[in-house]
Amino acid sequence: MGFVPDPVEFMKDQGFIEDLARFADGILTEKQVRQKYHLFGEDIWTDLGKDDALVERIELEKTRRIRSGATKRELAQLHVTKGPAILDGIMSDPKQSARHRVDAIKTLNDLADPGPQHFAQDQDRIIIRIDLSADTKDPADVLTFDAAIRPNPNPNDTKVIEHNSAPKGVRGFCLNDDPPLDPPKRGPGRPPGSRNKTKAPELLPIIAANKQTNGGSSGQPL
Repeated sequence: MGFVPDPVEFMKDQGFIEDLARFADGILTEKQVRQKYHLFGEDIWTDLGKDDALVERIELEKTRRIRSGATKRELAQLHVTKGPAILDGIMSDPKQSARHRVDAIKTLNDLADPGPQHFAQDQDRIIIRIDLSADTKDPADVLTFDAAIRPNPNPNDTKVIEHNSAPKGVRGFCLNDDPPLDPPKRGPGRPPGSRNKTKAPELLPIIAANKQTNGGSSGQPL
């Protein structure tokens, strides 16, 4: 006797509900679902369609997937797989203009090796939230900064930034393989008690200039 699926167990299987939602949205075919869950009997497949509780769960799952963007994303992934065949037809058609054929080649090359720049949605992000609305209760006083971490094109580059040492020409930060820079040396400074006092020799040219302007008797600088 072969395997007989249990509809009650299917109701407890979230993966089964999700696959039926994908089938209802046209992402999976009936053949794919029936083969995956061994639903070869027509009577079992018909009974599942008559189960109101199962149908309700599928509809709720469809709504959840639409709101989360999963349905849109999976449909786009399904339809974009038709692109290479279309691009190949343009590239291989001698009646097409040279520009269109070259554009098709470039697009196919991008699809073959998208590179790290096409995976921005999958990379880590930094979110900084500054709440200044403690007194005003104004939502406009809540600042949010959302930015993606720039991917490292060289995975073998293991340089990190440290804040306790300094690179060449820049104090406070350095790469881990650069020698730290010695802090600048300061002079002995002013002697005690002379912080706000002007040195006496600096006043001599000023006094001499005043004497000449005011018609002093000697006419000679001190």
